[in-house]
Amino acid sequence: MTKKIMNELADIIIAKLEVKQAEWDDEFHNSVQDLYGKESSKEAFVMTEEEALIGELARLQTLLMIFENKEEYEKAAILLSKLNAIKTKLRKGDYDGDED
Repeated sequence: MTKKIMNELADIIIAKLEVKQAEWDDEFHNSVQDLYGKESSKEAFVMTEEEALIGELARLQTLLMIFENKEEYEKAAILLSKLNAIKTKLRKGDYDGDED
């Protein structure tokens, strides 16, 4: 299997995962609406800054892996810098915590 075919396969897999994740997101939001009612569903799901940083960390790690697999090392280096900044923030607790 050539690198080109592997990259095409990876793109297809990622596209399918994105569609599936969107379905799961919709199911999750519908279940939140069922639990808390349609009016307060947005208020029921408020993330703390720590949770948002962890989510961003996961997103950047996924992108880093994609860029490394595509041998796009300049983009990967930029993401690595951002990843390290977020990791440092999380380790130090350098965020507001709950924003209530």
